[in-house]
Amino acid sequence: MDFGSWVALIVFIGMLGLVFMGVPIFIATAFAALIGSLILGGPTFTLQQFAAVPYYTTSNFTFAVVPLFVLMSVLAADVGIADAAYDTASKWFGRRRGGLLIATVVASAIFGAACGQFLAAAAVFAKTALPQLDKYNYNRSLSTACIATSGTLAVLIPPSVPIIIFCILVDVSIGRALVAGILPGILLTLLMSLLIVVIGLLKPETMPATNIQVSWKEKFRSLTMIGPVLLIIVLIIGGMYMGVFAPTVGGAIGSVGVLIIALIRRIKPSIIAHSFYETVLINAQIFPLLISGFLFARFILLSGLSRDLIQLMPQSHINPFILMFIIIIFYLFIGCVLEFLSIAVITLPLVFPLLTGVGFDPIATVIIIIMLSQIATITPPFGMAVFAVASIAGIRSEHVFRGILPFFAVCLLLTILLVFVPQIATWLPNLFYK
Repeated sequence: MDFGSWVALIVFIGMLGLVFMGVPIFIATAFAALIGSLILGGPTFTLQQFAAVPYYTTSNFTFAVVPLFVLMSVLAADVGIADAAYDTASKWFGRRRGGLLIATVVASAIFGAACGQFLAAAAVFAKTALPQLDKYNYNRSLSTACIATSGTLAVLIPPSVPIIIFCILVDVSIGRALVAGILPGILLTLLMSLLIVVIGLLKPETMPATNIQVSWKEKFRSLTMIGPVLLIIVLIIGGMYMGVFAPTVGGAIGSVGVLIIALIRRIKPSIIAHSFYETVLINAQIFPLLISGFLFARFILLSGLSRDLIQLMPQSHINPFILMFIIIIFYLFIGCVLEFLSIAVITLPLVFPLLTGVGFDPIATVIIIIMLSQIATITPPFGMAVFAVASIAGIRSEHVFRGILPFFAVCLLLTILLVFVPQIATWLPNLFYK
């Protein structure tokens, strides 16, 4: 490696040190970009970058997709869509052994299509589903583990805020990546449901049989509760599939659609106002990270570190799948202590070019890393989703971790499938985007 690559590597390690010392992510990343750019590019280049990147990031119309989809997700969490999805799913699946857990998974998938944020999904269903699961004496460790893991579906099934941010950071088609999450999301829903059935057969005491009697008329009537939401999602995804509008417009349509649902259901104006306020706060956190991420990515590009690492791969004779395995372990480790956006800003300028440079499909790589970042949120001992659910449930995180292993295994299995069979993620985008 040449001088620039060594500088980038040292700066990257220094940045990780600052992060683990507790320095805010955007400050650590921007500081690393500042030092590295001064060393390699000089004061003039550094001043140009630090003047142009913040303006470009905040004024570019393409980036309006982030606040619009964030608004949609916050509104979805506040207007009762999760309650409607869970009520519908429990009426269809609740009677069978483990049915309420399957209902939780299915409802999380439906809600995820309107929300797109895993912590919001996990928190909402800890409040919505857990009381019902407790009422019918489901094992609490298994119930909370299922709720924590189900939040992953909100990130896979479009429209997904993390996928959108990921695509902005690495300059990948947002439409293709959103479409790529559909089949993995459906497959994960089926795998988790199958897992629950198997656990019910092996350990029936963890999920007692229930006597929930619901007529077919009530079942079909319950579908009207989620019909408007599904219509909005189909409109957004269908419009982007067919090239009718860009993802930014899709976010606007989704936000307006969920707002109309809120008005029809006569949600209090104070709740709607709080949703807008929370959206502003979330975006105030996201955009400093995006700006610092772009500054750091430009420094890495200047250094040539990614190029040198790709050129070193044939010389080191490391199999691309071994490299992927190393990166999987790395993400599972770092994801225990950092949330997705921080992980993306810190690692993507290096990891994404390296993986695509050795032959992995860019769209499949997006979904694989998204999966890894979400699996990390349920990984002991610092899984963020586990702590969120445990806090809301009023129990210790150890109780949630006791039931997490089967769900962790299923998520990891899907990730490995995506590594070896990337067509699971790429088939649908290739079908619509030729």
